[in-house]
Amino acid sequence: MRTIGIGLIGWGFMGRAHTHALRSIPLFYPDIDFRVHLAHVCSRRIEKAREAAELMGYARYTDDYRALLADPEVEVVSICTPNEQHEEMAIAALEAGKHVYIDKPLAVTAESAARIAEAAKNAKGQTRMVFNNRYTPAVMRAKELVDEGHIGEVLSFQARYLHSGSIDPDKPIGWKQRSQGGVLLDLGSHALDLVTWLAGDPKRVFCRTRTLYPQRPTPEGGMETALGEDHALMLLEMPNGALGTVEASKIATGSNDDFTLEICGTKGAIAWDGMEPSFIRFYDQTLPERPLGGLRGFTKIESVQRYPAPGGSFLPPKNAIGWDRGHIHCYYTFLDCIAHGRVPENSIADGAKLQRLMSRLMESNRLGEWVDAGE
Repeated sequence: MRTIGIGLIGWGFMGRAHTHALRSIPLFYPDIDFRVHLAHVCSRRIEKAREAAELMGYARYTDDYRALLADPEVEVVSICTPNEQHEEMAIAALEAGKHVYIDKPLAVTAESAARIAEAAKNAKGQTRMVFNNRYTPAVMRAKELVDEGHIGEVLSFQARYLHSGSIDPDKPIGWKQRSQGGVLLDLGSHALDLVTWLAGDPKRVFCRTRTLYPQRPTPEGGMETALGEDHALMLLEMPNGALGTVEASKIATGSNDDFTLEICGTKGAIAWDGMEPSFIRFYDQTLPERPLGGLRGFTKIESVQRYPAPGGSFLPPKNAIGWDRGHIHCYYTFLDCIAHGRVPENSIADGAKLQRLMSRLMESNRLGEWVDAGE
């Protein structure tokens, strides 16, 4: 049986999420023909790297990611570090001949993302962007409905990804509230990824953002004024003239992890709510309108945990799905491609394309006018 060695860089929240996914693969995908080996973990603080190794079973630990890249047992590198560190680490991993599994967004700027994409184009390793929302059965079913023509031509769409964690002016900030972060890169990247994956690429865009407070406290006791935006509202025009909105906010009072998506077309419509991730709602416009309604109306498709084999048996397909399940399937399908010599979908090239779109949205906000979306 083939063994795939994993090196993980960054032992924060996403490092834990990646590790949870890796350790879960043997449970959720029985009888697969490869195994995962947690070979090496890196954190900037050596005590945290040691903690990860001891708790999770990584064979080695370090505070120097270059030592991890030099490890011959490491075949796949998970990059779970802050955005501004992605370029250096991703290019180094690609140049070392590793496969790269990198968290979103790809970088801070489109120029940085382009350099990573160029390195990936010339590297022997495969790559994947971690857009975990693509990998729940309900969203996978939505993609099927679109690709099978059940939606028809897109007429309009709306995506909203809302949090409420940045309302308190006295709460110390993390790196995602600083200038390398911002809600457009953090939450907006997820929403824009699903919109473009399901509805296509826009022709031109308009964006306005808001930073709620002029300064915020830092964990060190100081005050920071170079802050990312807390709220972004985007308008996208598609090549056929269809209009849609995308909203990302961390100042949406009452929200938890509220991610919703609706797409309306000439033949049907889909609606998904990330807080009810077991279901995709589908409206079939082609059904005849009849007295008392006939069969018209939104159908709540019970996607739940009905993954294709070898998934879908543990947990049982009728058990409610959770946020982490998309991460598990995202990592499994990437490693399955590595194990069998296939090219994965959702690569670094796709991440660079999305970064260019986000860059155009930022440019629209700066100019206060519509701009061409580019590619």
